[in-house]
Amino acid sequence: MSNPYATPDQPIPGQPPHDRVRAVRVLKIISGAMVMGVLVFMGITLVLNQGAIDGEAQIMSWVGIGMAGLMSVNHLVLPNIVAKAASSKVNADQLRSADDAQKFMLVFPAFQTRHIVASAMLEFAAFMNLVFYMLTAFVGNLAAASALLVLLALRFPSVSAAEFWVHDRTREIELG
Repeated sequence: MSNPYATPDQPIPGQPPHDRVRAVRVLKIISGAMVMGVLVFMGITLVLNQGAIDGEAQIMSWVGIGMAGLMSVNHLVLPNIVAKAASSKVNADQLRSADDAQKFMLVFPAFQTRHIVASAMLEFAAFMNLVFYMLTAFVGNLAAASALLVLLALRFPSVSAAEFWVHDRTREIELG
């Protein structure tokens, strides 16, 4: 009779290996903390402002909204540059001689760095807009923070997304 509970030595057929799940779980915890931090601070600012959305826009309001736009674009571009630099340290010969699990663990730190940098950009801009909303009660800053919170939540990592990115980056390194 086979053991219904998989161990790292006996993976479940059709499921990703345990080390991949564990590596992505760390990113899920970090992402969840970022989302919850913004969400809790949003709640605090709404309570402090008593839900007011009738404030007038000030220069800081427009700076916050501009930063939200800038970070919503930059979170797609800059982390890829950082990840490319991080993964360039991986030796192509080392990848060619490694099995799939080793390849994943060699390239995954670049994915992790990429994800954290992108999420931190969104989190920063969301917090900035919430502080400006708290100071001005301008609804535009609350809306910008809400949009950034949605983008942050959409970036929540999955094992399949990590495997796809790592596989794609591994091929680039091996070929180039």
